[in-house]
Amino acid sequence: MISRISRGLSLVARPVVPVLAFIMIMVMVLSFQYAGPSVYAATPDENVVPLISRQYFQVVRAAMQHAKKSIICVFYEARLSPNHPFGGESLLLRGLISAAKRGVDVRVILEGAPERNNKFVYDFLKNAGVNVSYDSDAMTTHSSFIIIDEEWTIIGSHNWTVGAQRTNNEASVVVRSKEVAKVLRDTFDHIPLKEAQEGEK
Repeated sequence: MISRISRGLSLVARPVVPVLAFIMIMVMVLSFQYAGPSVYAATPDENVVPLISRQYFQVVRAAMQHAKKSIICVFYEARLSPNHPFGGESLLLRGLISAAKRGVDVRVILEGAPERNNKFVYDFLKNAGVNVSYDSDAMTTHSSFIIIDEEWTIIGSHNWTVGAQRTNNEASVVVRSKEVAKVLRDTFDHIPLKEAQEGEK
């Protein structure tokens, strides 16, 4: 199964293979790998692909690896567990750092409420040079979405936590639409941000 996924990943580098087709292949392969329904045949539109539970990680990781211009993220919860240093959530966060280092414009907004416990991820990204902010205390940002290259939007229930990547029942979708990406980018740009932390001013 791993070799089949590796072959699928190699297709992305070939310009003759549409990225959406690659995503559909990934979802189909992952439907066989993980217990759960196959959503490939139920895709309602060629530009919309459901990601159910564990299908999310491989698709999002590959999409970020091939981002050319920008990765915009909003998360209600993002956590790193010392017990899972190489878990999916850790590899996705490291993928953001790698993208920023290769020149992709990476921006992240996290829910800033203390009970969400996002500080470790905030510090992890900030110390690596990623543009990361908290939302304002005046509001709760319950959204979780990613916009890649102003065209691909991944939105749904998945947060970047151990539970979301390993144990929870989750559902998200990949949408290929510049119009949808623009609406979500406008949403991102209008999220009020918390003032700089002490020592960051």
